Amino acid sequence: VATGTITVTAPLGAGNSYTLDGTTTITWPSVSFSAVAPGVHTISVSSSFGCFAAATTSVTVDPQPFTPSAPVVTGLTNVCPFVGTAITVTYTATSAGATSYNWVLPPNVTLVTGAGTSTITVTFAAGFTAQANKQIKVSASSVCGTSAQTIYYLLAQFPSTPGVITGPTDACPLLGTTATYSVAPVVGASGYIWSAQAGTTIVPAGPGTLGNTVTITFPTTFTTSAVTVQAVNACGTSGTRSLTIVRNNPSVPSLISGPTNACAHIAPGGTSATYTIPAVEGVSTYTWTVPAGAIGLTGQGTNTISFTYPSGYTSGTVSVTVTNGCGTSGPRSLTIGVLQAASPGVIDVAVTTPCPNRVYTYSLPGLTANATSILWTVTGGTILTGNGTSSITVSYPSTAVNGSVTAQAINNCSVSTIRSTAVRLPACPLNPPPPVGKNSGNYNTEEAKDNTVKTTLPTEASMEVKIYPNPTVRDFIMKVITASGEEINVRVIDNQGRLHKSFRVMPYQTIALGAELKPGSYLVEVRQGTQVKTTKVIKF
Repeated sequence: VATGTITVTAPLGAGNSYTLDGTTTITWPSVSFSAVAPGVHTISVSSSFGCFAAATTSVTVDPQPFTPSAPVVTGLTNVCPFVGTAITVTYTATSAGATSYNWVLPPNVTLVTGAGTSTITVTFAAGFTAQANKQIKVSASSVCGTSAQTIYYLLAQFPSTPGVITGPTDACPLLGTTATYSVAPVVGASGYIWSAQAGTTIVPAGPGTLGNTVTITFPTTFTTSAVTVQAVNACGTSGTRSLTIVRNNPSVPSLISGPTNACAHIAPGGTSATYTIPAVEGVSTYTWTVPAGAIGLTGQGTNTISFTYPSGYTSGTVSVTVTNGCGTSGPRSLTIGVLQAASPGVIDVAVTTPCPNRVYTYSLPGLTANATSILWTVTGGTILTGNGTSSITVSYPSTAVNGSVTAQAINNCSVSTIRSTAVRLPACPLNPPPPVGKNSGNYNTEEAKDNTVKTTLPTEASMEVKIYPNPTVRDFIMKVITASGEEINVRVIDNQGRLHKSFRVMPYQTIALGAELKPGSYLVEVRQGTQVKTTKVIKF
């Protein structure tokens, strides 16, 4: 806290004493009280003889005065927006203990109000930008003195280039509509210059510094180009910031996924065929073209459709285009045909159950190409199981059978050519044949005497193998005639002894043989017990 000094100027004289506020006493020749706090105080005076009445008076001590500090100035630094205008700019100086301020202004700066005070208003003439001196100077004064001078530096600076423009860059959803674009406010900018392709409409969100956000309306004729912006003030124009707005017409869609064979999807009875392409970003619709007469089309407008082909369909295409706000792509197409079921291979025959309950198995190597099932027909017997598959079992009566087995491969739109094999089965014996002597060709008459039908069978040595036609260009027909009931094993080998086929047959069974063989000569070896017959066959 500042203090002061009180000096007594009267009455003065030897022996006089002086008392401050009744507490502190001094004796002449001392006449001053030091370190007195500010405020109102009482001085009492008395003589050394005590013959005079005490005299009192009041004095006031002012605070200790001091020199103000250098002022702190606040106000705009970059004054470009105000140069050459009549708009006033305010500056304020602050200094403790100051009672007045002395402002010194540079050329082309005019004081409007506030001379000698802590706050002034000024205007800037047009020449201010080009001059070198852009300093405002100010000092503070009090009864104790004047402070050091403060220099406040002004600028007349071009605005900096705006930052990144934010807003959509894909023009296709914007055609005929409005989008918003913006940059962060630029310090010192008094306005913004926006530009875009001719035909666009730009609407500032507000005048001056509020123009950092605009709305732009894009015409349907808009093509790929940039939206640009510059910041401006009285000093000039900033660099340019740009954002490219792209108009992308959609490209041809990716490959179509779906069945190319329509057979399983043809009415009546066919299931729906589904076709799809990967979804395309920014696409508003998908347009599919399907064969005439398509039934139950669903999904038009999306990237996946389903439908059933009409009865009688043979060939055609499924195609799709995509559309966005910029236009329609070229088509993506997929050719759809019908595939005929391939003809079955050679029918293989095997005996499952011998006489008298004869059951045979007829088999193909499998479903043929493009087939969904196999249609079997049997004359002379009854199909027990497997119709529609590649293998069936057939029951024959014990009587003589002269018939056939056929197979056709089918799918929903075609039937293959017929594969067939002849069936020639002798009647089953009424009773099992009696033992046959080595040199005898007849049944034992004692064991057969009760038979109502007397049958003469070949002797064991007379096993006969019939193969015809020989040579052939397709199948051989083979039949083994024998009196024995033993199993008959057949092998087909070539001239180098390589095995091509082996199987079993029953006596008197007629089978087709060799359709799968390549042209050449082969040996057909028939073995029953100890008997072996070998026949040379030729296929052209």
